[in-house]
Amino acid sequence: MTHFQLDTNALDPGQRIAEFEAACAQVCQLMVAPTGEDFASRTSIALIGQAVFADTSHSACVTSRTLALAAGTGDNILLHIPFSGGFTIRQRGGNEQACAVGSIYLDPTGEPGVARFEGQGAHAFYLSLPRALLAPAGDRLALRAQIALTPQWRLMLAYARAIHAEAAQLSTSDLEQCGTHLQDLVMLAIGADRETEQIARGRGARVARLRAIRADIERHLTSPDLSSGWIAGRHGISPRYLRALFADEGTSFTDYVLSRRLMLACRRLSDPMQHGLPVSRIAAEAGFGDLSWFNQRFRQAFGQTPTETRNLALQRLRDGGQGSV
Repeated sequence: MTHFQLDTNALDPGQRIAEFEAACAQVCQLMVAPTGEDFASRTSIALIGQAVFADTSHSACVTSRTLALAAGTGDNILLHIPFSGGFTIRQRGGNEQACAVGSIYLDPTGEPGVARFEGQGAHAFYLSLPRALLAPAGDRLALRAQIALTPQWRLMLAYARAIHAEAAQLSTSDLEQCGTHLQDLVMLAIGADRETEQIARGRGARVARLRAIRADIERHLTSPDLSSGWIAGRHGISPRYLRALFADEGTSFTDYVLSRRLMLACRRLSDPMQHGLPVSRIAAEAGFGDLSWFNQRFRQAFGQTPTETRNLALQRLRDGGQGSV
């Protein structure tokens, strides 16, 4: 796996544009021509298996893929997904497309073309996949055109951005598994055959949905409204399906929420800046209404009482301070 940045701010000001253009031609197979005086661009790229992930922000410019550069891209499909700014693009064999937020442009990278980015700036995510990975589902895509960013594509996008953000921290085996999930999600979004769709729903879609649910739980961890029914309703699924998602992970919704609330309380009890707060208050603010039950579950989880956890953290602080004198 390779993870790197293309950032104009990191280049020599006197040679910034020339160096950036040369890097783009080599790495992205694109020619970049700034249309403003103060051109700036920052792109984070991850190469994971046969897929290329890129998150890029830049000011106004014109990008072009010549015949020579197109020949070096391989038989890939590149998804252009704008977050802001939008762009117009025209490739050989297609009509000019005005792509805005809420759409995906499907780019056969083997075809030359020109894209124009105007205004204050643009921010987009790009995902390049070998066409062979998507066969036969990829044959259903109308290339050199744009499609709507449907809920299925948004699910794929959220997972792709998560992989991109965490790629440097994941093992090779984890990345391979993530690649399989992503492939499933792309095929699910395309609308693959029934057998492939069932596989995708059983792997990638479930993983991505559970990840979204966990993130939602984290955002509302201390809310009194947090319950399996409340979360299921927010995500448009049945409580039974929610239970199945957590069961596949060897846990339950209740146990997962409990563990996250206990971890929150433990972090606060271990924070010397919060040593003046009563244990009862920390427990209540972490979502525990019964102090005796909190104490019991905390000891089961960490092998010590909340007070012992707090005292140990303070002792470590004092020992550290003495050691530094």
